[in-house]
Amino acid sequence: MDLFSLTETEFFRQLTEGKNDNLHIAYRDFVLQVSEMCHNHHHKGFVISALLYVEVEITYLQTEKLREAVNQELAAFVTKALHFVRQTLALYKDIKSHIVPEPNTMPEIGLNWTANKTALIELGYAFKVAKCFGSNISAKEIVSKLAKMFNVDMTENYIYKKYNEMRVRGRNSRAYFMDTLSSSLNDFMSCQDEED
Repeated sequence: MDLFSLTETEFFRQLTEGKNDNLHIAYRDFVLQVSEMCHNHHHKGFVISALLYVEVEITYLQTEKLREAVNQELAAFVTKALHFVRQTLALYKDIKSHIVPEPNTMPEIGLNWTANKTALIELGYAFKVAKCFGSNISAKEIVSKLAKMFNVDMTENYIYKKYNEMRVRGRNSRAYFMDTLSSSLNDFMSCQDEED
């Protein structure tokens, strides 16, 4: 959907050409398209710009000279559309907005993973088992998002392959990275205790 899509609708075409073929249906479709744009577009500025543009175009159609050139029904729809766009614009401007991230984007956190990839997979599976992000997210999703956040190139096949390799490690400990994390943190805190 681009900035000019509202002026490229069947409704707008009929208004500018002075036609009157099922105008009520074309108007309904126009209203639905405006509503869809307001509800589904993530960038408030884009929606406001599109509404302002269509408002200017409809205002032009409503000028006295043009109103004389069209029949009364078209003139009534021009007025109705202009009122609808202005009301939508006024209400939409007052809506508090927040940025919704795109489904495939993660915020930049500025950290690069320097440990091996298997360690990140182990961490992701630990998050899954501990239900850190609820129970509806898969380990693959968690690992994929972690990899994206920390700039690690990792495929779905690689995740499963490395997880299966972790499973066949010795029965004493399959979670080398988690063990190292725990041990390192405990040692660090012990050192701090001695310094205090």
